[in-house]
Amino acid sequence: MSEMLVGALEPAVQQLGLTQVFIGVILVALVGNAAEHSTAVMVALKNKMDLAYGIAVGSSLQIALLVAPLLVFASYLFGTPLDLIFTRSRKLR
Repeated sequence: MSEMLVGALEPAVQQLGLTQVFIGVILVALVGNAAEHSTAVMVALKNKMDLAYGIAVGSSLQIALLVAPLLVFASYLFGTPLDLIFTRSRKLR
């Protein structure tokens, strides 16, 4: 299936002038994530909430694992370094 996907994308990459990295990292990930969301909705409609919940949590984790490191790298561009050490600033009572 992956060979069919790559074969189908090659003409589009050449025609649109997009890089293969952009297609692979951004577009394929977006399409895959949309498929996950539609699957979660379909199984929720069939009242299989445990499966729908698992799909939604897994998809959210994938996004978080991408966004958090990107924010760290972007923070260096703005001159305010951000690290991935998340601590509480004050004690909760």
